[in-house]
Amino acid sequence: MALFSAAARGDVLKIQSLIGSDGKSEDSGGVDVNCSDKSGKTLLHIASENGHLEAVKYIVNEGAGIDISDNDGFTALHIASLEGHRDIVKYLVSKGADLGRLGNDYWTPLHLALDGGHLEIAEYLLTEGANINTCDEGGCTPLHTASQTGDIDGVKYLTSHGAKLDRSTEDGWTALSLASLGGHLDIVKVLINEGAQLDKCDETDRTPLYWASQKGHLHVVEYIVNKGAGVEISDNGGSTALHIASSEGHLAIVKYLVGKGAQLDKRDKNDRTPLYCASQVGHLHVVEYIVNKGAGIEISDKDGFTALHIASLEGHRDIVKYLVSKGADLGRLGNDYWTPLHLALDGGHLEIAEYLLTEGANINTCDEGGCTPLHTASQTGDIDGVKYLTSQGAKLDRSTEDGWTALSLASLGGHLDIVKVLINEGAQLDKCDETDRTPLYWASQKGHLHVVEYIVNKGAGVEISDNGGSTALHIASSEGHLAIVKYLVGKGAQLDKRDKNDRTPLYCASQVGHLHVVEYIVNKGAGIEISDKDGLTALHIASFKGHLDIVKYLDHNDYLRSTFGSEAFPNYMPRPYSRPYDPYLTSPQDISRSSRKSITEETMTINLDECSIKVPMSPDDPDRTKYITAEALTTIPPDLNLEKDEVIISVGLKLSPPGLQFQTPVEVKVSHSAIFTNPNKAEIVLYTRRTGSDEFSRIVPAPDKAARCVVAKNHLTLYIDHFSEWWIISLIRRYFIGKRLMCTPYVPLSTYRDVLNRIYLVIKDDFYGMQEDTIRDYRVAFPGEQYCVYWGKGALFVRHLENEEEVSNKELEECAFFDMTTHRMSFTLQPRERIVSGVLVTLILKQKITKDIGFTVWYKDRSSPTEVLTRPRPLTPPSIELPSCEHAYQVTDDLVTETETVGKEMKDKAVFWVR
Repeated sequence: MALFSAAARGDVLKIQSLIGSDGKSEDSGGVDVNCSDKSGKTLLHIASENGHLEAVKYIVNEGAGIDISDNDGFTALHIASLEGHRDIVKYLVSKGADLGRLGNDYWTPLHLALDGGHLEIAEYLLTEGANINTCDEGGCTPLHTASQTGDIDGVKYLTSHGAKLDRSTEDGWTALSLASLGGHLDIVKVLINEGAQLDKCDETDRTPLYWASQKGHLHVVEYIVNKGAGVEISDNGGSTALHIASSEGHLAIVKYLVGKGAQLDKRDKNDRTPLYCASQVGHLHVVEYIVNKGAGIEISDKDGFTALHIASLEGHRDIVKYLVSKGADLGRLGNDYWTPLHLALDGGHLEIAEYLLTEGANINTCDEGGCTPLHTASQTGDIDGVKYLTSQGAKLDRSTEDGWTALSLASLGGHLDIVKVLINEGAQLDKCDETDRTPLYWASQKGHLHVVEYIVNKGAGVEISDNGGSTALHIASSEGHLAIVKYLVGKGAQLDKRDKNDRTPLYCASQVGHLHVVEYIVNKGAGIEISDKDGLTALHIASFKGHLDIVKYLDHNDYLRSTFGSEAFPNYMPRPYSRPYDPYLTSPQDISRSSRKSITEETMTINLDECSIKVPMSPDDPDRTKYITAEALTTIPPDLNLEKDEVIISVGLKLSPPGLQFQTPVEVKVSHSAIFTNPNKAEIVLYTRRTGSDEFSRIVPAPDKAARCVVAKNHLTLYIDHFSEWWIISLIRRYFIGKRLMCTPYVPLSTYRDVLNRIYLVIKDDFYGMQEDTIRDYRVAFPGEQYCVYWGKGALFVRHLENEEEVSNKELEECAFFDMTTHRMSFTLQPRERIVSGVLVTLILKQKITKDIGFTVWYKDRSSPTEVLTRPRPLTPPSIELPSCEHAYQVTDDLVTETETVGKEMKDKAVFWVR
């Protein structure tokens, strides 16, 4: 816009040519001198920011509002103070600019002047009456700002003029803490000499000395301690200045603190000493100094770990060698019986493990569960560790307390290279654990085909069964590993082998729903009529579990019903095709009427008004209609406990029949009320529980998981593999900015002018499934209007006006919108004189944006009939002086943006308007 460009250049003549004598631009469609750009900056903001005093004077003389704020809440005085334009600051103050005006983050012009390093402006503002101790959003005063930024002149000036030295921010930070953190020794000296408390703690109980020690500011540490700061003060975790200096590797500070009496073996709340902290992070020079000063090297933390344990785990070889040279115990057991050797292998640090063994560590030492270092290396896939340990005489077939051998663990993890090493070194192929399961069983369960092939080729028995009678073929069939099933069958595994419940591999595959395994086993000759101890065949269990594709495959000629009739199924089992497991779908709005929509073979998707469900179904008889039910849940269950910074953005979903499993994910589309700057990057979590359970599971959806989520502007699509109860939650992170609400006013059916009448504003989340409120003896004044509430922008204020005069106001705190939002805000209409036929009511919603909802309430005479007024009569609006340009807001694809609405259009809508 030419006018804004002229203001940025300070071109007064151009501004004069564009703005008429009435203060309005001749080419801008009526936009006045206070018009603003997308950032909310007016001409006065722009001229002030660029330091053009003459332009500022002209714009002010043309009627510009001095205290109009931009989108950050900053006025022209804020901007000029930040940029250091002293002459403009003085001029604006002389014209009455508000010295204490708070921006969105509660910063005043004084804060900004100091933040920009403009002391002379800060001094001027203070002489003009600015509050020296005013706080920003986080409780930060100008003295905090100057101390943090290292503005020594500002600190001196503020302290000399009465700034409170020990005022704390909301996090408990004092000016001295901030100066110490930043290493500003000159400011530290000024504050202490002025009387600042040396040991005042923040909310974590950390002192200025702690922060200076953490950042390595030796001169600050020396000065504070010499002034009397306590070196043994600990934070809320029990950590002292010596702990943090050791952890950060600041040797000079460690030496100084020890010289001042800091305890070498002081323990924090986890029983960790400064030596432990230095060993954990890898600061050898600190470790050497502390040990030489007498620190105890065998002191352990709450897990029973010493400095040698933690150095071995973290891979600090030089520290391990030093501690061993000082006599550290190589065989020291932690609480779980892990030695430094276990931890070195668990961390993948073979060179440390080798060193510990050369120094005498026991290669076969066991932890609490009987796990040796060889078990650890085999489980974690450390091939080099396994090779080294086996070459040094580690016992190959040592079992844990649960009977696990190193070969079992390697087979379970699919570590073929380790399996080969262990077998070639002589490990027993068929050694069983306490459940009689072999390495082959575990490899078959996890689907590690190459391990299975290698073990079998080396002579493992394919028919060995566990204590339940299950073989490798049983478990491979149950897990759906077709390649392993084929291999085992090819190696002679019995197709009809029964476990102790008389269940065959075919039964196991049918129970879980692995059609491809069922087809292969049947084609190979498995008996489909073999029943378990309860008399159930593979067909029975597939039907009971709802695996219709397997039922169709096994019963392709209706054999079950035509041959055995009703006797084919026990009384407690539902019959195929007539049981409640056939999926069905009900619209959330039609549940009370049992309205159902079928999913047929031709269409796998059911579309509702704002959501749809797509279910993968196998072909079936044309007359077999399948249904599922989707119920919208609008009452939050008491068992749903969200974590911090989580917010509900949709109705809950209860999908039936419960427990129905699908081989491919079910697609569920549902609307949401969230506003995202980039929906593709929205961070969503899901809370789900199965029918009958009181506990929710928290799931983070991901592209590689069964549960995933794709977010669009107004809806999202869930992909789930089973039916249960689901709640959709957004994390309040970078891309989440707020919620869309639906605001609907309600007025009484009959309103009498001589009594107090009540109206309601109902505020709900704006998503499909939230039903319209029904308030007895009330009607909707007009259809609900959308409003957007933003996170971090404070409470939502609602002002109640009658004929342009404010009657009352109310507010909803930001926390009111975390859950599913339903709020009724009531307002009382004032009694009126008899000659008044109606009143113009305006409800003004304001948080980040402002929306006015206006409507007319008509009065009735008591002598008139009590009919319901369905259409209001026209009412000549009262005289309302609206600005020539009103600012309305609308929701775009990603953000709420501002649009311009001419005031005349607003005045023409007296009975109803939304701006």
